[in-house]
Amino acid sequence: MKASRTVSCLLFIALFVFLTGFSPEDQKIKATWLWQTTMIASEPDHILSFTQEQGVNLLYLKIDITRKPAYYQPFIKKAHAAGVTVHALGGNPNWGLKENRSKILDLVDWVNAYNQQVSPDEKVKGIHLDIEPYLLPEWKQDQASVMRQWMDNVEAYLARASADPTLETGCDIPFWLDKNPIPGNPQLTITEWLIAKHDHVAVMAYRDKAEGSNSISALVPQELGWADELGKKVLIAVETKQSNEGDFITFYEEGATYMNEELAKLPGLLAQHPSFAGVAIHSYEYWKTLKKE
Repeated sequence: MKASRTVSCLLFIALFVFLTGFSPEDQKIKATWLWQTTMIASEPDHILSFTQEQGVNLLYLKIDITRKPAYYQPFIKKAHAAGVTVHALGGNPNWGLKENRSKILDLVDWVNAYNQQVSPDEKVKGIHLDIEPYLLPEWKQDQASVMRQWMDNVEAYLARASADPTLETGCDIPFWLDKNPIPGNPQLTITEWLIAKHDHVAVMAYRDKAEGSNSISALVPQELGWADELGKKVLIAVETKQSNEGDFITFYEEGATYMNEELAKLPGLLAQHPSFAGVAIHSYEYWKTLKKE
């Protein structure tokens, strides 16, 4: 009886996979950022052929809200047909300040208005913010004040985005931010707070090796642990742009083949974390020019 139940279960799984195309590997996300909005007009086919070659299924597309929906519709429709989900990307360090909150809300309003005007296969499926206010001089002058403004801006953005509960919300977080407690609560870091607030986060673990000392996998256990507890998703992000912070920050020197080999190790290294949802490569503009060998 036990053997027959096992066989029946395996047959059911096989039939489910055949009918749906679902497998555990399909769950993993491979994302990239596209900051130069004009590229969707100048090289749309190249972008999508590249994403298909590289297995990208999530694109953070920088949105210029001065452009009309018609500018974005053809590209997003093609991306959808190619199996690539598009999230609206926006951000600037000064978006962490109260005085610039309206810029975040303008992006959310644009996305909501856009999605109401277009067909289902042309819709933006999420909003992804890259704010990074720790780059501002104000952060050094009064970190607590900037952090409060940043948190208030995030709260306002998420409240506005909740008008469409189907929108996925995400943000970028550097790995080292997990040492910074929020004002008034030394037990809660800004990283844990951000993970709790968003559907997924991209942790910028900018290193050029997957394992060992000072490696990608060594930098992210804290973030993944929090996300495990919170039931959230984490993408592990790497850099391909040349860096003045040192060669170990980026895969620029090593090239695409080596990067792919290192990224392929992460699912095994991070398998104990259910929150590990995949990887994100920053960014299309630099990734596409990486040497192949």
